[in-house]
Amino acid sequence: MQNRQKFITQLFRKLKRQCPESVLLQMWNEGLLDKKAVEKLYIISEIERRVRNGEIKTKVMEHLSNELSCSYEKIRGIVYHKF
Repeated sequence: MQNRQKFITQLFRKLKRQCPESVLLQMWNEGLLDKKAVEKLYIISEIERRVRNGEIKTKVMEHLSNELSCSYEKIRGIVYHKF
């Protein structure tokens, strides 16, 4: 727990006074973000948003697989197994 606070404090010092988008981009470029977790978050969030707006879930999943250049099965696995 104590080390986590030290790490967070160091990140804060390094990144303060920057806009959130800039901070996230810098963290992405430096490998400080889990890219698979971010991808899964995007996929799940995008599907939920589009379904709330009336789109059919399977069509959204198909569209995302094309948009992200990945298989429908990958999208399906993320959505239904949430792994």
